[in-house]
Amino acid sequence: MQDSTASPHTTAGAAQRRSFVARLSLSLRRFDAALPIGIKLALPLVFLAAVGGGIVGVTFYRSEANRIRDEYEARGLLIGQDVRGAVAAQRVNGAMLGEYPGGVQRHIDALIAIQPSILRINVYQVRGGELLTVASTDHGAIGSVNTDEGDLHAVEDSHVLSHDDDVNDVPALEVAVPFRLEGSAPFAIGVYISTAERDEALAALLRNFTIGILLSTAVLIAVLVSGVRLLVFRRVKLVLTATSRLQSGDFAARVEHVALDHPRDEMLRLAARFNSMAASIQQLHEQVEAAATTDQLTGLHNRRFVMETLDREIARARRGGDPLAVIMADVDGLKQINDRLGHGGGDHAIRHIATALTEAVRHSDYTARFGGDEFVAVLPGCPEDLLAAILERMRVAAARYPNGEPSATTVSAGGAMLRAGDDTATLLARADDALYAAKRAGRNQVRLVA
Repeated sequence: MQDSTASPHTTAGAAQRRSFVARLSLSLRRFDAALPIGIKLALPLVFLAAVGGGIVGVTFYRSEANRIRDEYEARGLLIGQDVRGAVAAQRVNGAMLGEYPGGVQRHIDALIAIQPSILRINVYQVRGGELLTVASTDHGAIGSVNTDEGDLHAVEDSHVLSHDDDVNDVPALEVAVPFRLEGSAPFAIGVYISTAERDEALAALLRNFTIGILLSTAVLIAVLVSGVRLLVFRRVKLVLTATSRLQSGDFAARVEHVALDHPRDEMLRLAARFNSMAASIQQLHEQVEAAATTDQLTGLHNRRFVMETLDREIARARRGGDPLAVIMADVDGLKQINDRLGHGGGDHAIRHIATALTEAVRHSDYTARFGGDEFVAVLPGCPEDLLAAILERMRVAAARYPNGEPSATTVSAGGAMLRAGDDTATLLARADDALYAAKRAGRNQVRLVA
């Protein structure tokens, strides 16, 4: 029976491969996270555009390069045809070129003199199965044999040849123009033209092509990146900015200029949904904040709110030198009301005193249920005489219901003005002392300490 258990080496190899794949995956995720979304969107577009532009550019470059080469070959072909005419003219009374070469030799020497780009002209003729040079601007080459069988067969088959060669170590293009004269062996005119001008034109073409590709790529990248930034990244940045503001506690943060419905634009849909979510969070925050700082029974602020507000208003009064007053009020006989009418009656009495306090103070003042049957009012910028008037208005308002009937519930209250050296605790303590002074004087009383 064959043991199917994997060997330790196989298990270790598989573990190493999994570890490598995991590390590679982690590296790719980190790299992806490090790139801004604008770059990630622009990169494939730039790649595709660069590939497409490269294909078009290379095609154009090859076309232009072939055009330049064809022009040079055409130049060599024209010169070869010119010399061919001179060779044909030497056939006088049926004489062979080999018998009267002088006229052709003078002709090709003259061509060299007037066209410096021509490095050499050879006149070949097939004789005895060989390609013999019968005339040349290089007089030493006359009578030599071209041993290239390809050239021999091309002349015999009347094919035009062109290829790069060199003449005395100078790069040249040879164009071989074959022709036939009646009654004679095949001829060919070999024209060697300097490739310096052609090579310079090709080098200039390559240089301009390279510069053009680089500039086009740079412009393309700039356009694509700008387009991505304008159409995508700018909107992403707006969402990120609004998100940061919301995270920092600005619950009014919104992505600007976003309508409610964008069925096609995903970024605008994302922004619109963010705004909807932010509005819900703001509403929830306001509800939570209100619940945390509002007394549910009376609708007034609670103890936490008034303590924070009083800290802030004391600091502000000290900076500006403005007066600040505090009122502490207490429902008279709340225990007896609860005993006689139950807690429902007690709640009604507390709400009645809360209404009286709210009606007595100004809109700019802060009122709070301090706890149980105690109330506090913070009056910024309130002088002593106005504090006394507000205390009396509250007492009178508590003694009657809104319909004018007498109320069985009354209030006692004390007021205190901010002094040098006071803090929240000491200011409230002095207002509380005034309240107890009113209590000791009898119910339905108010007292003031400067």
